[in-house]
Amino acid sequence: MFHVVFLVIYSLAASFFTGAQLFILLTIHFGIGAINHLREKQILVTPLFLFYIGTIVVNIANLSLISQVEARDVRTYSYIIPQYIDQAALIWCISCTLVAIGYQLTIKKSLPPVNFDFNKRSVLQYLFWILLLANALSIIGYGSNFRGNQIAKIFGLVNTIGILFFARLWAKNENKTYRTYALALFAIETYTALLSSYLRFELILPTFYLAVGYFIGKGNLRTVFSYRIIPFLIIILIYSSVFTALQQNRSNFISVFQESDNMEERESDTGPSRGGLLDRSANLAQVTNVVNLVERNGFYEGAASAPILTALIPRVIWPDKPLIQLGAWFALEIGAGSRTSVGLANNSINMTVPGELYLDFGWIGVILGSLFFGSFLALLWNSTRFYASEYNLTGTIYGGYLFIISIGGYADLQVVVTLLSTYLIFLIIKKIADHYANSGYRTVVARK
Repeated sequence: MFHVVFLVIYSLAASFFTGAQLFILLTIHFGIGAINHLREKQILVTPLFLFYIGTIVVNIANLSLISQVEARDVRTYSYIIPQYIDQAALIWCISCTLVAIGYQLTIKKSLPPVNFDFNKRSVLQYLFWILLLANALSIIGYGSNFRGNQIAKIFGLVNTIGILFFARLWAKNENKTYRTYALALFAIETYTALLSSYLRFELILPTFYLAVGYFIGKGNLRTVFSYRIIPFLIIILIYSSVFTALQQNRSNFISVFQESDNMEERESDTGPSRGGLLDRSANLAQVTNVVNLVERNGFYEGAASAPILTALIPRVIWPDKPLIQLGAWFALEIGAGSRTSVGLANNSINMTVPGELYLDFGWIGVILGSLFFGSFLALLWNSTRFYASEYNLTGTIYGGYLFIISIGGYADLQVVVTLLSTYLIFLIIKKIADHYANSGYRTVVARK
């Protein structure tokens, strides 16, 4: 009922609220929602809570972008179309509200569970060494075909969220061994990201998972507001302070700290960044361009999202399946990119989930698609049984993946296929693990 009231307000106020006012209202709305969620559930982290927080960050970034537009000093998103800001803000606010409503409507339902407990210390020790080996393979294979392999992607997911798993065990059991595992994985994942990450959010993921795992393990909100949060805040402040420098050289973190004779020339070529991390969180420019495309060409009636259907066909069946590059297509479509000499787009811009829904199907698409997205997220989250046990390895890994998707992964509808395919992989893993566990149990009973 809480979200429905705000949904009505957005709909009625659209004709006389500016885009900035809508973003402020949604920030207040989701701020209240986050507080109420914590108060009702008494659980530190869920996808809905992180969705609230992620949306608030995006709203603040969009407000900063609007102020730059008004000051005629836009740098990061120079392709924004000012005359469509109000309509784009309305699309975003209504879509986010409907995602929250869809989530709450399905909050007690679940897909088949993917949880499986690994509570033997010897098994967890082997797991730690396997993750270290996977990290080594990732470093050695960087820049090769291994990096794009689906198995490598699963390894990467397990590597990073392994930090959360062991940090949770460390905090829950006050166990020094698990602390060593968590910190070792944190150190090597951070090192890898510093050397090779071109998606800057990857740089903060190890810190995010270490903090989330630790405070979930503690199981008390009061620990978040204690001295224990200080080391994580320091890391995040350091990360934020160098973000502007990173923006001038996306491919290599270390180069930021190395002196270069042509540093002054490089800065003059790229121009300084105003907001760094905050600027990069905005999505208003993308949605204004979606509105512009609809005004110019009409609704695309599924044509923009059609390539996603090919993702459902395994590459084993279709070896020459083309890559799904919705961001590249969108950049070319809005004139923010061009083709290189080899025919590839030189830029990629995400449409956002509400933007893509509106581009293809208008308001009907936004309403139905957003409700489905929220419901789907709740179904997947409940399948993890995340809080059933701290030894729930498969559920923790997939739940940790949902955390990141919830806080900032709504780039385009392709994420739905990724969520589904990853869920199916973990479901298969659970079925296999259950089979061997039951076989072992039957063997023990037979011997007795």
